[in-house]
This record gives sequence, C-alpha cells and structure tokens, in this order.
Amino acid sequence: MLTGSYRKRLEADLIRWVDGGLLNADSAGAIRRSVASEHSGFRLPALLGLLGGLLIASSVAAFVAANWEAIPRLAKLGAILAGILACFAIAFRLERGGSPRGSDAAVTCGVLIFAAGLALVGQMYHLPTDWPGGAVLIALGGLAASFLMRSSGALAIALVAICAWSGGRWEEARGGAHFGFFILYLPALWLALSRSNRLIHHLVVLAGALWIGMVPGYELFDRFDYGLLAYGLAVSALYVALGAIALDRGGPSLLTACLPWGLLGLVLCLSFELVRILDNDEARAGRAFLFVFYAYAVAVPLTVLAAATARDRRFTWPLTAALVLALLVPAVFWSGSAIGMAGKITVASLVLLSATALMVAGAAGGVRRLVMAGSILFGVAILILLWQTIGTLLDQSLFFLVAGAALLAVASGARRLFARLNPPAEKEAA
Repeated sequence: MLTGSYRKRLEADLIRWVDGGLLNADSAGAIRRSVASEHSGFRLPALLGLLGGLLIASSVAAFVAANWEAIPRLAKLGAILAGILACFAIAFRLERGGSPRGSDAAVTCGVLIFAAGLALVGQMYHLPTDWPGGAVLIALGGLAASFLMRSSGALAIALVAICAWSGGRWEEARGGAHFGFFILYLPALWLALSRSNRLIHHLVVLAGALWIGMVPGYELFDRFDYGLLAYGLAVSALYVALGAIALDRGGPSLLTACLPWGLLGLVLCLSFELVRILDNDEARAGRAFLFVFYAYAVAVPLTVLAAATARDRRFTWPLTAALVLALLVPAVFWSGSAIGMAGKITVASLVLLSATALMVAGAAGGVRRLVMAGSILFGVAILILLWQTIGTLLDQSLFFLVAGAALLAVASGARRLFARLNPPAEKEAA
C-alpha cells in the first residue's frame, strides 16, 4: 500500500541517490513510473461520485419519509427493492466500464438502502425491537455484497454492523466475551486480507480490539478496575508487536494497521499509570484478574519472537525493549511498592525509558509513527511529572537531573558506537 509519506520519502531518496552517483537518472525515472502505475488514478472523481450517491439516497429517503403514511405497504417494499436493484445494476455497468471505484460507491449506496429498508420494514409490520438482530442482517447483506462485487464500502458497513451486533449481545447478556462474533468476523477478515484499502484494514483491527476489550466481561467495565489498565497495556503491546513483525518480515499489510492503534493504546495506558502512581489516593497496589495474565502470556512471547526473528535488529530490538519496559509498569503496582517513593521513581523511569526506546526504534528503522509515539509519550510524561511532583520540588529537580545526565551519556555512547560501526568512506577505501 503506497502512502503519501512513503512516496515523499522515496522521491527525496531518489534525488539524493542520483546526486550521489548511486543511481542514474534513467533508473530513477523507471522507479517513479513504476510507483505511479501502482498508484495511478486520482480518487477525487470516485469520492465525489460516492458523496453524490449518498446525497441522492438521502433525498429519496427524505421524500419517502415525508409521504410514508400515504404510500401502500407493497409500494414501500417495491421501492426499497427497486432502489437496491438499481444500485447494483449501476455498479455492474460501472465495473464493466472500467470504473471500479464508481462501482464500489454504487454498491455502498445499495447496502445503505438495504439497511434503511430493514428498519422501515420493521416499522411497517411492527416487528419486535431487536436492533442487534437487525445489525446481523445488515452485516450479512454487506458481506454478500462485498464478496460478489468486491466492494470495500460494503465491507466497511458490514464490519460496523458486526461490532454493533456483538456489542449489543454482550450488553444484553452482561457477561463475558461474545464468541458468536467470530461467525461473521472471520469471513470479513478473509475478505479484508485480499483488499488494499487501508480503511478496511483499520476497521478490521479495531473490530478485533473491540472484541478483545469485551473479553474480561461486563462487570469489570460496570465497576472500573485498575486491572483493566494492565490488560489494555498488554493488548496494546500485543498489537505493536504484531505490527512490527509484519513490517519487519513483510507480512500482510492488514497487520501493519495494528501498529498505530497499539501505539495509541500504549501511550494512553502508560500516561494513566504515571498519573495514578503520582496521586497518593490512587497509588494503591491494585490487582490482576485472570485475563490480564492471559494477555501477558500472549504479549510477552510475541514481543520476544519479534526480536528473535528480526531481519532489521536496529529497529526491532529497541522496540522490544520499549514494550518490555512498558509491561513492567503494572508489576510495580502489584508488588505493593506503588505507595512509596521508590515505586514512583521506578514507574516514571520505566515510562521515560520506554518512550526513549520507541524513538530510538523509529529513528533506526525509519518508522515515523514510532518516533511520534515516543515523542508524545515523553512529552506527556514530562508534563505529568511537572504537574504532580515526585516528593518535593527538590526531589523532582534531582530526578530530572539524573535522567537527563543518563540520556546524555547514552547518546554519547551511541554516537561513538555508530561511528565505529559505520566508518567514513575514505577510511574504508584506505
């Protein structure tokens, strides 16, 4: 999947390589043409077509709603079916005419009409209110349309409907995980693996994260427990490790969508843990429920696997260190030392070290998301430490002094190490 940042970086690299004599102008031009062919076509017409189709569908819906009571039931059903068939006929014609994005837009409108039609039919015939059941039907319709017409828009609607259905059943049962989720999620995942649409990849990853979040059960969310922070931290580390393995080993592009969401969860959980340990009322030991250990049992081996099987160790090893340091934070609370000065210093140090390791991994591997996540975490941690001090202001000053000196020492050592590993070209030639 070619992103804008990748193309900008490639263009800068091509100019630098040509200027340095590493690549001739003809080869650079061939690379540019190859990249352009993989990302050919401007998406604005398809986007405008989709928006226009949605506006027309909204116009029809508003007209029908205004005259709903005066329209006979059979005419209502016929209008819904006619709208769906018309959308699919237009989609088929656009597909044959060489406009796949226009076809996708038409199929998406057809699925939306189908979803609205289900609600209208339920209202007409006074069917029992069961919105999760309606979400199942919408999901089935979206999956069928996506499979038959290769529509990414229909698949996106199906994924949203699957989440709504599973969330509704989970709330109704007020229990543990809703395993029926996988009946529809697995076909959606199979379809998404064959698509290059990044929105679909992110929706699949978020849908999986939603189910994982519901696994501990309704009661834990009903009465929030700090063990959920440890659970969220482990799941975030799991997502980051999956995304890192996919990047390093050239895995499915869908798995790379795990990386940004895992990093977001990591930053949020570590920030909350730092705020909590600096607050005397909230810095209690807490507890770890069973699913926390399950999450750690998956996250830790996967993190180690990412480092052990790495092709680019400069990228994966610092990232592994960042994840391991982050996963140690809840252990400080479980040890009972959270209320003491040593616990506060330990958690603050772990958070800052994890942020630094993220930035190192991003800089070494050229992954800007890691650099950004590490920078945000480091900056937020500094602001939190300035807002809620560790002990007195003198203690806080001493902590920053020691941490800054340690980072400067590490930076100096790293500079010397890189200088030895990458000697100047003149010395190599000699």
